[in-house]
Amino acid sequence: MATIDNNIAQLTVKEFLSEGKYVIPIYQRNYDWGERETLQLLEDISDYAKNNNSQNYYIGSAVVFIRTVNGETYFEIIDGQQRLTTLTILTSLLKHLNVANWFEKPNLSYDHRKEADDALVMLQKNQYSEHQAAQHIIDVYGLFSKNIHQVLKAKGLSVADFADYLFSKVIILRIPVPRDTQLNHYFEIMNTRGEQLEKHEVLKAVLMNKLSPNEHKLFHLIWEACSDMSSYVQMNFTVGQRTLIFGDKWKNLQFEDFDSLCEEIEIDDNSSLIEDNEDCSPRTLNNLFEDAKNNIRYELPRDGSQDEGKQDRFGSIINFPNFLLQVLKVCYHDSDFYREDVDAGIRLDDKVLIPTFQNVLKSLQDETERKRFVKFFIIELLFLRVQYDSYVIKREYINGSESWSLKSIRKYDNNKANYVNTFSVGSSEDENDLGKEIRMLEAMFHVSAPTQIYKYWLNALLYCIHKKEAVDSSFLRNRLYHLACSYMLDIYIGKHKSDFEDVIYRSDDFLPYNNTDNIDWNQIDCGCNVHNFVFNFYDFITWKENPSKYSKFEFSYRTSVEHFYPQNPMPGYDNLKGRGLDSFGNLCLISRGMNSKFSNNMPKAKLDNFGLVEEVRNGLSLKLLEMMDIVKSKGDWGVTEIKNFDKFAKNRILEALKQVG
Repeated sequence: MATIDNNIAQLTVKEFLSEGKYVIPIYQRNYDWGERETLQLLEDISDYAKNNNSQNYYIGSAVVFIRTVNGETYFEIIDGQQRLTTLTILTSLLKHLNVANWFEKPNLSYDHRKEADDALVMLQKNQYSEHQAAQHIIDVYGLFSKNIHQVLKAKGLSVADFADYLFSKVIILRIPVPRDTQLNHYFEIMNTRGEQLEKHEVLKAVLMNKLSPNEHKLFHLIWEACSDMSSYVQMNFTVGQRTLIFGDKWKNLQFEDFDSLCEEIEIDDNSSLIEDNEDCSPRTLNNLFEDAKNNIRYELPRDGSQDEGKQDRFGSIINFPNFLLQVLKVCYHDSDFYREDVDAGIRLDDKVLIPTFQNVLKSLQDETERKRFVKFFIIELLFLRVQYDSYVIKREYINGSESWSLKSIRKYDNNKANYVNTFSVGSSEDENDLGKEIRMLEAMFHVSAPTQIYKYWLNALLYCIHKKEAVDSSFLRNRLYHLACSYMLDIYIGKHKSDFEDVIYRSDDFLPYNNTDNIDWNQIDCGCNVHNFVFNFYDFITWKENPSKYSKFEFSYRTSVEHFYPQNPMPGYDNLKGRGLDSFGNLCLISRGMNSKFSNNMPKAKLDNFGLVEEVRNGLSLKLLEMMDIVKSKGDWGVTEIKNFDKFAKNRILEALKQVG
């Protein structure tokens, strides 16, 4: 038992998880980490284990209050419970991988939350709680289990190496608050802390420092316009600036270099990015009817409560720091600044945003070259932001609903703008068939890897449209489909593996290295370890066969791979282990919210719960719908049905992959 005192303690993860008792009080929120936070933690620790294995990694602090109840003294966790719970979950997995045999039982518990307590204890015993209140705990364990080998392999680490670094070099500061602390006042202070500068704001200052003072205004103007990812970049400039920078139609960047734009543009010191009174001229009835015909929307009068000049109609799939890294990776690769070793260090991980740019700057010969690079980059940033807005999906919120959209800005008379489908049918604004495929393919990629550091597909997309002078629907659809097939054949089911960067940069067309003769189906006959992308690819090719039949289908964040015929069936039903239980034909991808009613229910019960009501069916994956429809028609789902559907599903994938070329 650790000594209980009021001193700040520097503890390794092993010391923290094996000494003392920690209690998460009832007033703390439930554990709610998801995929983004979980995979980021895994990436952070494994990065340090690879690159700085002799140095300590300070993962954060645990602010505690020392409390004594009925003669027992323990640490009540005030701040840090989410991270500490996650470390407990990770250590349970590592115990089952035989690299944490010292971990006998969790020393972390929840006050008056028995279900969460039980879930942690069961994980340590390699068992899984089915209680809804413990779902996040089980999901995070599944995320670690599914991703740890892939992440460590990519970094050249063994599980033992990772565990050794985690338990001996990752440090937590345990900070006790004074015994007379008023905890409610402490929380008030914690929740009203001032905001620090964002990393991209620091980076902006670093880059601007390479320019002359008279060039700062333009750099600032472009940077700030690009940083608002919730609106189309043109709308972040004044009307006059839009016309100068993007032409009369506000569509394409008119300048190829920073200096030529700097010579032409005039920037008022007192001007804002957005004009508050754009086109306030009186409107005739004819004007209004024409605007209505063109679907032009009018904003409500502003009463001061709105966020002036901002729109929240569109949601970006990445944030600005990640976009900066995406642009850097794309534009640096084919530039005259290129160095292979520097390029290899550009990663899509915004926790190393500033060091990544500093490494590029350091590689350049002198300050003149650094200044040239900064000018080059800011124009590339603006160019690719225009391309991003037109050719990358957004989440669109309109009329109380939301959906994936692929739209471009269109200017009308009187400086009004609207958003229309990027790929339309003739002169109409209706989305054409290839446009729908592009939108679906991008959504498929995105939901398969919502965490920003894994958006290699987006890097591939930006790279191909960066090199293409005129982007048409056929070109973009083919590149995305080639990329999807490369993911399948070279990363997930092929016998010979490639990494993501090799897939993107080895050729301009993204064609796979493996062909269909090199498929190893065993890689998707492995139960819950099959990657989400495989299921989403299957759903895409199923949708593509009959878009009208599945017109209401949309890719969404389905993140849990489950067995349709359960691993642990209810009493009286056969256990199918070794008889197709873990085959692709018996696996499905579901949303986190479905888990509590899915788990060990038999297929007929799953059909009754989810497969009979149209509104519910519309939210399911297409593969799961097909499986439920078999149960509905045949009345059963057993060894024969699994075998037949497995053969059918794999043949569908095979035929789709043969189409690439």
